[in-house]
Amino acid sequence: MVAVPLGALQVAIEGVRVGVEKKQQLREELERAETEAKALQQKLRKRQDQLERCAAFRPEIQRPTPPRVDVGGANRGGRGDPRAAFRSKRSKSALFSSSMRDLVGELADEMNQLMAREENLRALMDATRDLSQKSDYLDVVASALRAAQSVIAAEKYTLGILNEKKDGLDLYSNPPVLLPGRPVMEEGGLVVDSNTTFGRVILTGKSLEIDEIGDSDAVDLFEDQLSMLNFEPQALLCAPIFNVHGIMVGVFQVITRKRPVSAPMAPTLEEHLDDDGQLVSSSSMPSVHSSMPFKTIFSPLEKESFRYICVITGTAIWNMALAKAHQIAQGRIECLLRLNRNISVETNSSSVLDQIIAVSYELLSAESIQLYVRDEGTDEFYIASGTGGGAKDEYHTEHNGIAGYVMRTGQLILTNSAQEHPEFDPHFDVATSFHTRQVLCAPVKDADSKVLAVVCASNKADGGEFTPEDALYLNYAADAAGISLHKSNLLREVITSQRITEARLRLTDFVGSSTPVAEFVNLVMEEGKKLMNCDRFGFLLVDQLKKELWITQIDGKNIRMPINKGISGLVAMTGERVCTRDAYTHSWFDPTLDKKTGYRTTSVLCMPVFEDHAPTNPKIVAVVMVINKKDGSRTVPFTATDHVNLERYCHEIQFALGRLSLDISYYKVVSDCEMNGVNASSPQAFSPEPKVTVTSSVIGAGSEEVTEGQIIASIVHKYCQGNDLEGLEVIASASSLPNGADAWVASEAQNEDLIMIQDSGNIVGIGDVDRWDFCSLDLSNADIFISITVIFRVFNFLDIFHIPGDKFATFLSHVASHYRPNPFHNFQHAFQVMHTTYIMIRRECSSYFSSLDIFTMLIAALCHDIDHPGNNNDFEVKSLSQMALTHNDDAVLERHHCRVTFIILGHASANILENLPRDTFLKVRRLIIHCILATDMSKHFEKCKALEGLTKRHLAEKKYVFMAILLHASDLSGQALPYDQAIRWGMRVLTEFQNQAKSEAEMNVPVDSFMTNLHQMKTRITVQMNFINYVLRPIWRPLGALCKQLRVYSDSLEANFDLYKTDLEKIDVDQEDPPAVYVRGESSRLLSRKTKEGARVSTRINEE
Repeated sequence: MVAVPLGALQVAIEGVRVGVEKKQQLREELERAETEAKALQQKLRKRQDQLERCAAFRPEIQRPTPPRVDVGGANRGGRGDPRAAFRSKRSKSALFSSSMRDLVGELADEMNQLMAREENLRALMDATRDLSQKSDYLDVVASALRAAQSVIAAEKYTLGILNEKKDGLDLYSNPPVLLPGRPVMEEGGLVVDSNTTFGRVILTGKSLEIDEIGDSDAVDLFEDQLSMLNFEPQALLCAPIFNVHGIMVGVFQVITRKRPVSAPMAPTLEEHLDDDGQLVSSSSMPSVHSSMPFKTIFSPLEKESFRYICVITGTAIWNMALAKAHQIAQGRIECLLRLNRNISVETNSSSVLDQIIAVSYELLSAESIQLYVRDEGTDEFYIASGTGGGAKDEYHTEHNGIAGYVMRTGQLILTNSAQEHPEFDPHFDVATSFHTRQVLCAPVKDADSKVLAVVCASNKADGGEFTPEDALYLNYAADAAGISLHKSNLLREVITSQRITEARLRLTDFVGSSTPVAEFVNLVMEEGKKLMNCDRFGFLLVDQLKKELWITQIDGKNIRMPINKGISGLVAMTGERVCTRDAYTHSWFDPTLDKKTGYRTTSVLCMPVFEDHAPTNPKIVAVVMVINKKDGSRTVPFTATDHVNLERYCHEIQFALGRLSLDISYYKVVSDCEMNGVNASSPQAFSPEPKVTVTSSVIGAGSEEVTEGQIIASIVHKYCQGNDLEGLEVIASASSLPNGADAWVASEAQNEDLIMIQDSGNIVGIGDVDRWDFCSLDLSNADIFISITVIFRVFNFLDIFHIPGDKFATFLSHVASHYRPNPFHNFQHAFQVMHTTYIMIRRECSSYFSSLDIFTMLIAALCHDIDHPGNNNDFEVKSLSQMALTHNDDAVLERHHCRVTFIILGHASANILENLPRDTFLKVRRLIIHCILATDMSKHFEKCKALEGLTKRHLAEKKYVFMAILLHASDLSGQALPYDQAIRWGMRVLTEFQNQAKSEAEMNVPVDSFMTNLHQMKTRITVQMNFINYVLRPIWRPLGALCKQLRVYSDSLEANFDLYKTDLEKIDVDQEDPPAVYVRGESSRLLSRKTKEGARVSTRINEE
């Protein structure tokens, strides 16, 4: 929905109202004129009747004419002469006839004046009607000039219209005779000053009347103007034109021509009666002034008519201005509505920006409009589109020019003197050869008021200036575009998440199927190109042994290149991502391929893919390269969001490569053999993968001679995963031994070879999983997969429950991938809880449970915190999270863990329960849910109370209660391990508390007291001691008393409490430690503390 400017609507409404009122006034004046004309007609008829009666008057008796008498004698004669009396009587009759003629003449003059007045009024009414019907400026001008010609006799008529700045006039004039097709002559523009009659009237606001130009000072004052006339002027009349609000909008001027002395007087409309009483024109009579020079001046009636014409012309011009303003406002509103309709359905940000440019031209009529787009994640911006010679894709910082100021502050800038603005940068004009006079710059913001782009308009096309109305409408368009861009970005995020999910599913399905490696590479590139919306997507595998980058294609062709060449080689060697807006500006870019193919590489984003589940110093196994990001038809640079999306996709590739490491390595070895001349057609070249035995030898990159067996053995050591354990036939053949991992290892003659080589060099024997103090803190996921497989094979579960090895491996990999990288609640913690459960069952509790019970407990222990968000149930409830709403605030996280567990088990490739009978499956499902829900801390003291009432005699009949207690105790076993492990587990969980406290503070919700001030070591130790004293002792003491073989955990717990107490006593109570910030290094092994001096000092965790 587009808002309409209130000012524009008020102006339009006011114009309509004034127009209606003026139309009503004109209608009333016309009615009055018609009434007056009718009255004059009646009066005229009466006068005509009187004249007719006077003309018909004659004496009925004609007396004889007396003899002529000398006047002198008569004057001298006696007065009593009857003839003298008769003569006196006749002279009286003659005198009566003369007075009648005078009376008729007066009546005729009055009648002529009335007729002239009526004709004048009719002409003015016609002019009013004609002007009110015009809808174009030139039509109004032409009608006004014609109206003046109809009522005023003059030589030249000129009408001047003021411009918006009131400093210039547009002049129009009419000759005395209208030429066909030429109703008005445009005389161009005129600057308003006192050197012209027009300027004098505009500056003074008063009319200028000159009856004799030659006898006045006008000749000197307006010499230049008068000299341009093609005739000698006589009289001049120039009047201002005002609108209904008293604002001057123009001037009107008429000039008469000076005629020579011999010229006859101009005819008039006056008429007289002759001796016979007939009406005759006075022009037919000889003029008494024929010997005098002819002189033309403006009569009062003409002046009055001229003023009236100025009034109606001003009204017409004002109405035209209102109509134009209304039309412009309506056009702008329609333009904004069209923009809103168009961008509301746009999902491409490029299309939205193009719409802004098009609409800005319609709204502003500017010479140049540029669109500057912010480079996400930086303080730079670039010209994305526009005209006016702008250099597209040229980057500028927020400190460059007016556009940079708007980008930085989010304020709208309007200046009609751009060169004088303090933020103006002449570099833009120099770079584009454009001269900027006026600038209107508006920010495009999202819903959070973050500036996404800037629309900058330069120079009005009509030479005018930008107005506040222009700024208002452009700001409306920018706001609408900002909302649309925000929606477009949100939609893009949703689409990106969907595509990443689809890519994960396709890669997962690919890993579970037996398909060629070349198809895997093609799949990675296909999904990557779709995800990143780029022109090209490259995926190169890294051969660390031969220092090569290589890629395989479906047609069997392999492409190899040295690792020290090109941008991809730089990433493969350093592990650092590379992002460049123009590849040709990067020193490592190799343009050879572009020159061969004619392709133009512009924007490039390149990232490494590391080996999967490596806790420290992971090796680079692949490189992905995204080339030329597309936004519509344009190539644009990559943004910070693209970095995040590609990094997420690299994690998915990393997981898939971890599952396919052996396949890829064997495929590469075969490819190497073919390149070295091995007969590709021989059976050995394409024989199935040979049986591999894990050995302790490791092949380094600097080995002089590398054989196929050594390469594969090395890869097994480096990338061994759960599904790869199916190749370890020695493990499969010993799975039925009943005495646990130690007994199984002791029974094997080659147990010395069963050693897993860690990248750090630490040696962990597989047989160590039967030790209660087995440390899982530094295990990689591959190590954990092997340990879990050993535990399950100790109980022979894979055979008992008919679980295929590949399906079990897929299940483990799914579980691992669904654990988030939290400091505490991660996959290592899950295995530690599972291992503690295994130890407690193996040491004393196996007699109380069946194989199905143990199998269920181990699965529940492994999945009890799956997809844990890193905060507790209280946080979920307080934040009204989606999980809390789903599970009605009751055991929110535990119920979520159950749900995710069975989602994984619902996948056909990971369903390790598929071969169980339905009744058995339902029982297993109930027990898994029962065990996971038992880890809810809100039920902790209920379990402690139930444990106090248990005896060994009751354990068999209350095994499900005991099962829940064991799982809950295993979940709380971190502080019951040796002190070096306990302190590390404690630091991890306190780090999660710190993160939760920070999130709660940002949400303005109460923060639990034990989660505050955890940056101090004293507080951390105090929290751990309180946790042991009030939470752990109530469950581990009675459990150790009930099961003597488990007392090792309770004894370790008490020892840890004493060690914590000793550490606390070492802290000087009078001097607080400087704030200690615990940071994570490259792996969980490198947990370190920053001191006040800034040095990273390894804590006791590392020293242990």
